[in-house]
Amino acid sequence: MFRLTIFVVVTGLQFLCFTRARAWTAIRFPGNRLVLSVITGLFASFSAALFVGVFFGRMGSAFPSWLVSALARPFYIWLGGTIGLGLVLLVWLVVSSPVRLAGALLRWIPLTAGVYRNVRGHRAAVKFNAARRAFLLRGAEGIAAASFGGSAYGIFQGREGFQRTDTAIELNNLPAGLDGFTIALVSDIHSSSFMTKDQMDVYCRGVMSLGADLIVVPGDFVNSQTDEVYPFAESFGALRAPSGVFGVMGNHDFYAGDPERVAREVNACGIRLLRNDGVVLARGGARFTLAGIDDVGQKERAAAHMRSALGGGPEGIPRILLSHRPYFLGEAADAGVDLVLSGHTHGGQIVLGHFGDITLTPAALASPYIWGKYTRGRTQMYVSRGIGTVGLPMRVNCPPEITKITLRRAGTTAP
Repeated sequence: MFRLTIFVVVTGLQFLCFTRARAWTAIRFPGNRLVLSVITGLFASFSAALFVGVFFGRMGSAFPSWLVSALARPFYIWLGGTIGLGLVLLVWLVVSSPVRLAGALLRWIPLTAGVYRNVRGHRAAVKFNAARRAFLLRGAEGIAAASFGGSAYGIFQGREGFQRTDTAIELNNLPAGLDGFTIALVSDIHSSSFMTKDQMDVYCRGVMSLGADLIVVPGDFVNSQTDEVYPFAESFGALRAPSGVFGVMGNHDFYAGDPERVAREVNACGIRLLRNDGVVLARGGARFTLAGIDDVGQKERAAAHMRSALGGGPEGIPRILLSHRPYFLGEAADAGVDLVLSGHTHGGQIVLGHFGDITLTPAALASPYIWGKYTRGRTQMYVSRGIGTVGLPMRVNCPPEITKITLRRAGTTAP
């Protein structure tokens, strides 16, 4: 049902683009059947590719990853461009509908029909309407160019490299022996043809360069195939830290078909998975609990997993929780967690802009927690932008991120 919904929504947006493309052809290339045929062929071809990708995407695993990546790039540029343009057109239709409806009513009502025709036929009105149509046409062409250009940039450049984030988090009950303890956070790898071993090696070197006491990887090791775990394990098996390397399972690790095999390979490569359980870590005699939960979609199950992960642990020491999804900050606060480390949202992945603390991104429709620090009572949370992509293999205004978190005792961090 989910795949069908995605196909229907995206196809609907593409059909909206197609109708406007036909109208544009009639204006810019009147009577030119070749241009119309090319546009029709493009929409038909990419719609067929969308159908195959949505319902038979797993067939791509039979081909070399480099070939899949090369052939898929034009498709994803087209898909990203048409989705962006389609959404703009949809908003325009909604906004302009009241005006169109008012005009239709004025033409239909006998008392106003004659006046409406006279006004519309006036020389000034005709001149204004011609100028308005020309402006809208140029605006639509500019938006289309920006949509397809931004899509291409997001695929070829937006995913490259990474941004290092250094942040300090104060904990009220942090022992003096843990003041300055550092945690490297890297999330949402999505090993696939768009996140190869060579690319993952670069990120792993970046994580190791942080020199952190502890490394955590809160889920989504693979994208959609169980076998994607093997290049991930080869690369991330190089991670080492004095207090260990830990992780939790993300939603895509469960979507992959054989989540238990994914878990076995991740554990075998040296990343200890916390599956609704926890460990007590120490430095210089000072201790804290590190717990982790499997990915879930319901708050009640998340709360139950937290109770299982934290149950039986020592009282009075800090509690740090790894949770792939950041949705459960309230449940973590109720469970007495001091710090939650999450990913999942990719920081929005496609970000239209920032206004203060507000991030304009479609991801905000699914979660109020997009990226950075959040607080609920005495419980704090950091949400990573991650390094991989999902859906459309692109990032716009949202570079990949690896994070170094320094724990501080409350009141000791400089303003």
